Amino acid sequence: MQGMQDALSDWKVWWFAAALIAQYVALSFVIYFPTIVATLGYDTTVTLLLSAPPWVLATIISFVLSRYSDKKQKRYVYFLASCASTALGFIISICTMNMSARYISMFLMTQITAGQMVLWGWINNTFSREPAKRAAAIAIISGMSQTGNIIGSFVWPPNWGPTYRYSYAVCLVALGVATAMFGVMHLHLKRLNQRMEKDERDGKGIKELRGPIGFRYLV
Repeated sequence: MQGMQDALSDWKVWWFAAALIAQYVALSFVIYFPTIVATLGYDTTVTLLLSAPPWVLATIISFVLSRYSDKKQKRYVYFLASCASTALGFIISICTMNMSARYISMFLMTQITAGQMVLWGWINNTFSREPAKRAAAIAIISGMSQTGNIIGSFVWPPNWGPTYRYSYAVCLVALGVATAMFGVMHLHLKRLNQRMEKDERDGKGIKELRGPIGFRYLV
């Protein structure tokens, strides 16, 4: 019960949840991906076949980015790289109906999944000190963030097709909001790390330290 109380009283939990709501709105294109690929003008069989390669590449990139993120013990910069690729894909789709350009944009958009893998690792790391609090925090964040999926279901109405420019624009704005919010968290955690390092360097007593000796947030 204490873990739940600690999670509910930690603003970082609510910040992550709110940022993920925006992130899931940006991810709404995933549900409608075959519909998006169908705008290329091919029949159903070809459309479904063309839907697969972007996700194969996304799976490979997700694995590589996650491993590299763990190796370097960094989170936000790799998440940001994933979001930048996705944003470029959205912009290309907004600007043109050229078949080749649009298909390339789909490969770029699906890279958002790599960022999601890194992001959930980052959330787990942020609340890693207290197991009970971490369990409650992840449950709250995961549950609340699903609101983004509900909102996202209204982002792709048929009357906005076949260009879906408004849909891509909504996703682009949502991605920007989420990236900015996670950026604020990145700066906050970085500042906390600097304070903890200063406390240890100044030789404060264990009770005065802001966290366990040697602990640092992954940023």
